[in-house]
Amino acid sequence: MKNLRRAFVEETGTKVKKRTVRKCFFRVYSYLLYQDTASLFEALDYRSSLDQEERKRERYFVFRYMLRLIKSKHPKQYDQLCPMPS
Repeated sequence: MKNLRRAFVEETGTKVKKRTVRKCFFRVYSYLLYQDTASLFEALDYRSSLDQEERKRERYFVFRYMLRLIKSKHPKQYDQLCPMPS
């Protein structure tokens, strides 16, 4: 969970609770799975390209990549999938 949280903070610049990060991860993953499978396959290809040292923090790198994909390809959905606390 620590790696997911770190990726979220780096991409959004917002510190949030573990529960919020977990929700965001599953929402992003589900969105890619059901709405944009091409991007999901991109993320899986990225995952397979990680070297041994990066595999130790695989969740961090993959979640960061997924956030960047959503942010660049579906900016409106990004705001709904990972709402920032006020």
